[in-house]
Amino acid sequence: MLFFSIIFFVFGISSSFSQENNFEKVNSDFISKPENSEKNLLTVKSYLKKAKKDNDLLKIVEGYELLITHYSHTKTAISYSDSIILLSKNAKLDGYPGKGYLLKGIQLYYNSKYNEALDNFAIANDLAITSKNIAQQVSIKHYIGLLKNVSDEKEEALTIFQENLDFITKNDYHKRDKQQYLKSVFALADSYNKNRLLDSAEVVHQRGIVASLEDPDKYLYPWFLLSHGITSYLKEDYTKGKDSLQKAATFFETNEKALSSTYLYIYKCLEKQHKNNESLPYLYKIDSIYQQHPKVVFQAREAYELLNAAHKISGDDAARLTAIEKLLAVDDIISKDYQNLGKKIVTKYETPLLISEKEALLSKKEELITKLEDSNFLSRKTILVLIIISVLLLGAIFYFSRRNAVYKKRFDALMLQYEHKHKEEKEEVVKKLPVAAKNAVGIPKEIIDAVLIKLDKFEKNHRFAKKSYTLTKLAKELDTNSTYLSKIINMTKGMNFANYMNEIRIDYAIVQLKENKVFRSYTIKAIAIDVGFNNAQSFSVAFHKKTGIHPSYFLKQLENQELKETA
Repeated sequence: MLFFSIIFFVFGISSSFSQENNFEKVNSDFISKPENSEKNLLTVKSYLKKAKKDNDLLKIVEGYELLITHYSHTKTAISYSDSIILLSKNAKLDGYPGKGYLLKGIQLYYNSKYNEALDNFAIANDLAITSKNIAQQVSIKHYIGLLKNVSDEKEEALTIFQENLDFITKNDYHKRDKQQYLKSVFALADSYNKNRLLDSAEVVHQRGIVASLEDPDKYLYPWFLLSHGITSYLKEDYTKGKDSLQKAATFFETNEKALSSTYLYIYKCLEKQHKNNESLPYLYKIDSIYQQHPKVVFQAREAYELLNAAHKISGDDAARLTAIEKLLAVDDIISKDYQNLGKKIVTKYETPLLISEKEALLSKKEELITKLEDSNFLSRKTILVLIIISVLLLGAIFYFSRRNAVYKKRFDALMLQYEHKHKEEKEEVVKKLPVAAKNAVGIPKEIIDAVLIKLDKFEKNHRFAKKSYTLTKLAKELDTNSTYLSKIINMTKGMNFANYMNEIRIDYAIVQLKENKVFRSYTIKAIAIDVGFNNAQSFSVAFHKKTGIHPSYFLKQLENQELKETA
């Protein structure tokens, strides 16, 4: 997964620095003249020393901001942001301490501390809203979009970047804040890549590259090259992609995350061109970077996954075993540190599968050693083992064939059921419950009728897919109480509230999957969220409970059915 690190951005603030120690000038020099960074650092330290001597709190804080710029992407930058928060917490400085929390969140993001970054962005956003600081709100929303990418919520991230750029353009922020504008353009182009909207990505790339080259510091130009190279790769123009990526790599010598991401896609371009001898070293370069800089853990994970696949093809079991062991190690780190973001990289499927593959390779290694030590390996015992394995394999084939036949029957029955349901005329909702049953509920008939009408409207408008509902929340929305609503649902639907919500969401998902081709192209997680579930696992469990088949199987059968119809 690609995670981009963007050069630290300092919002414009008025400054009374002397000409030789001007805040904006030194900050610009950090960005545009990295070769003079040590000289600039001495200038900042000299300025900071004077600010402390004069006890000028604003200049001290701005000095720390310049130090954050110099040490960006490191733990040192995080400590300087803590200093800003501490100094400005009880001071009346415009934009603080909100800006301190924002800067800390950004640096935590650069260091792959995503949960901690989110905590600080949340505090900064509350303060920015209270102080009506639009610039900070725009920046915070930008980084929330980046965190959405980390948690693999690509569609939501795209919406955020579209809204942010639209706001910036409509309110002329692109004139006042050129760097934030370029960051938003880049984020949108990258998001189009992630959502595989490649023609849109091309258009936004061109827009960004032109604007970046017009900027005196060519701000974000290397990142636009990187993202453009990825677009070319996705469009299967591997030569063009590799050229852009190799050019981008020359700018990223001190940015480990961006460099690792660049190496990943250079590998992919070369691998598609069947240049395996040239491609593999790039994965080992990422491994080398990861050993020194653990923050590139996501890039390292993908590199180890690709190494595992490459060595599986080549038959190099020893190298593959090493790759799997490293992959399991980073999976353990990711599952501990990033599980709250719902990262798809670590799932209940992939890690057990990797462990299984590792055990199989170790078993294979031991078997080879045994064969070398015992030339008579085709003994009766070996033959017996082979017979047992054959029987087990035949049993497995029989089991899976039988299971697939059962699943196919369930799928056909499900399709037939929904075809009939689609053709049936719907009865008035108030007639669904017999009068005798209504009296048995112990609720006045007119209240039951009113609730059932509203409940029917709730289902038809698919409001259950828009947000999370509890019994209390829905009762309030339907202008009744939770006790009445619970009884009415139990009597009319024959199930409790939780099962009722799952039932209508699964019904809705099935209809959408049958009738909406675009919906079928979503991931299981995206489908789950789109119909109202919190995650893919709860959706899959509810789907299987209702239909007897898994959503992945249902999607596959729909795809096969469509292919038959077009054949």
